[in-house]
Amino acid sequence: MPTSPVKPRALGKGAQVAFVAPSRPVTPDSLATASTIIGEWGLIGTNRHLVPGGRGYLAGETDTARAAKITEALCDPETDAIWCARGGYGAGRLLPLIDWERVRRIARPKLFTGYSDITALHLAIAHELGWITLHGPVAALLKPDGPAISRDSLRRVWTDTEPLGILPVPDESDGWQGQTRVTRTGIATGRLTGGNLALVASLVGTPWALQGDGKLIILEDVDEAPYRIDRMLIQLRQAGTFDGCRGIVFGSSPTCETVKDSRPSLTLFDVLDELLGDLGIPVVYGWPIGHTDHQWTLPLGAMATLSVGRDGQSSTLRIDESATMDERGG
Repeated sequence: MPTSPVKPRALGKGAQVAFVAPSRPVTPDSLATASTIIGEWGLIGTNRHLVPGGRGYLAGETDTARAAKITEALCDPETDAIWCARGGYGAGRLLPLIDWERVRRIARPKLFTGYSDITALHLAIAHELGWITLHGPVAALLKPDGPAISRDSLRRVWTDTEPLGILPVPDESDGWQGQTRVTRTGIATGRLTGGNLALVASLVGTPWALQGDGKLIILEDVDEAPYRIDRMLIQLRQAGTFDGCRGIVFGSSPTCETVKDSRPSLTLFDVLDELLGDLGIPVVYGWPIGHTDHQWTLPLGAMATLSVGRDGQSSTLRIDESATMDERGG
């Protein structure tokens, strides 16, 4: 893997964006809205690397077929960006089947975007190729009438070669209902990594496991009870994932904050305070990352600075490095 992250080119007018389905099944019809949105940005969506069919909760008929489509998309010289259609489950099954050697040999870096189950591919691409990838919306769920921050953030990262700077946290006037909560204050700088907590935990012990040393880690999840979040964080602590980590941002995960019945339980905030608060690094919860309609697009692998004050509203995440190089490659 390269010693420093490899940047893809920014997208200019006429750039091709390939839809792929590494996880759950999707239909071409479900991507029509995404094609329209990016068409208004001057970009061209293509389904040529979309694996046909599905088997239960998996896209395609076999893991091999799904992995071959991902390999093709990564290597396609006419493709400028790869946009994952959905999350769900199944990306982790592909990691040993993708032809990484072929990709290293012939592919140029491409923008690769998605979240949730796509975390497995973000970590694998970082390990195998060293590319910056983008933790952001999946194609089938981006809505033209949804929060503007999700579309604007994606478009900016795809097309701009300047660092994003301090990321804006939406407020109630934008329909945002998240709450920023501080576990530990501090300031830290490092390269971004991470994604969905369940996927990060599932890769412990594999060649693609997250390495937190020197990094700012982002985490998020959906529909997990606090005890399950507890279990996954304990697994990561005991595996050494957080050793040397500079800071942690846990994205807004409202369906994980409390249990939905009367069983005795800690809250998610209790768990974060107890299991992350003694790491000696800044930790903050509640920003638009992951399973929310409001989503930042975050360049994994880029340098960023996390500043967490006692007042959650004064806390910031600043992206210090551009995710892309210009269209000419400079």
